[in-house]
Amino acid sequence: MADMVWLNGVECRVKVGVPASERARRQKILVDAGLETDVRPAAAKDDFRLAADYWALEKLLIATAEAGERALVETLAERLAAAVLAKFAVPAVTIRVHKTPAVMPKTREVVVEIRRTK
Repeated sequence: MADMVWLNGVECRVKVGVPASERARRQKILVDAGLETDVRPAAAKDDFRLAADYWALEKLLIATAEAGERALVETLAERLAAAVLAKFAVPAVTIRVHKTPAVMPKTREVVVEIRRTK
C-alpha cells in the first residue's frame, strides 16, 4: 500500500443539486483529496520539492469544483478525480465530497467517496 497525503475540508462554492432550484445559488461543499504517493524521497531529504504540491492541489480542487454546474455530487467527485490524475504524478486518488443537502433537513450531510487510478 502506498503512502497517502490528504487535504481535508477544502471549501468550495459550487452549483450542485437536484432540483434545478437548488443549483440557483452557490453552496458550500467540502472536498477531501487523498493522493497515493511515496513520501520517502521527500521525507529522507526534508525537501518540499520532492513532495506533493499541496497548494497546487488545493487550487486545482477549487477551480475544478467551482467551474460549471452539476446535478449530482457523484459527477463532481468524478471530475475532481480526473483533474487530479491528469495533473499529478500519482497512481491513484481518493476523493470525498461533503454536501449539506438543502432538500433533506433531517440529514446533516451527504458524502460521496470514490477512488480512481491511472
